[in-house]
Amino acid sequence: MPGVSSYPTWSFRVPLRPDLEPATLRVLDAVACDRPPARDDLATLHPVVATYLGDWTRMLIGEPGTYVGPPVRLSGLGTTAPCLTIEFSQHDDEHAGGGWVMWLWILHIAGRPTQGRRLIGHHGPSARYDDNRETVVVGASGPVLGDTPWTWAEVDETWRSVVDDPSWTRWRS
Repeated sequence: MPGVSSYPTWSFRVPLRPDLEPATLRVLDAVACDRPPARDDLATLHPVVATYLGDWTRMLIGEPGTYVGPPVRLSGLGTTAPCLTIEFSQHDDEHAGGGWVMWLWILHIAGRPTQGRRLIGHHGPSARYDDNRETVVVGASGPVLGDTPWTWAEVDETWRSVVDDPSWTRWRS
């Protein structure tokens, strides 16, 4: 009997880092406004992230269509507390084949609190409406994905290894 597919789902409301690249903000702004991002701005992003943000319908794999508006919203632009709201889902094979870089990127661009903890999202390992969702929390020491704590150093090191790996330039799900 063939395996059953699942559709890992992520839903985030993330305060953004204050040192975020302007090109990244322009891409997010374009997607939130349902405009195609500039190619030059997309080229500054990791290929996996650029693939999803270059065509936001790719972030809704396994979702029932028809869509009205992109799953991206920005608030607080021009203030000291910009915030990104973003949702995406992937087929489990796509997630395992590199799509996981998308949630790592979210952790990379997330603001890092100096004290306390903030709930920034949820992860549904198998489908959007399953009740086995895990929380994603960030704190001064790092993010916690469900029951798995990371340090910010681990996030940075993992992100650097992904960015420095030239094989990602050929990635296409």
